[in-house]
Amino acid sequence: MIVHTLIYRFPETVSDEEKKQFFSEMRELVVGTGLTEGFDLQPHLWLGADKGARGMTADSIVQFSCKDLATLDRFSQLPAVFDFVTDWKQRLHFEAAYANHEELHPFAEAA
Repeated sequence: MIVHTLIYRFPETVSDEEKKQFFSEMRELVVGTGLTEGFDLQPHLWLGADKGARGMTADSIVQFSCKDLATLDRFSQLPAVFDFVTDWKQRLHFEAAYANHEELHPFAEAA
């Protein structure tokens, strides 16, 4: 299982309603391809130290997974995925970072 983690930051000018529509349409696209397993979205939980952080601090985090890297690669090359990202990036001017990785097990004992 390969997990695709996306981290988004939006300008202050982007409304909650715009973000809601963006993520709703993203969920519909991702799930609708039939190439992914699961989809979840959570807001970043702000800490006082986040205001002075040097790196990009998230607004929202999205995760979905694919059965293997080849399937995630197929997903990422779909024209509909490219069009979705291009269109919404032009509208909302968000910043995004992502990582493709094996499932994490933070509470597993070290081998």
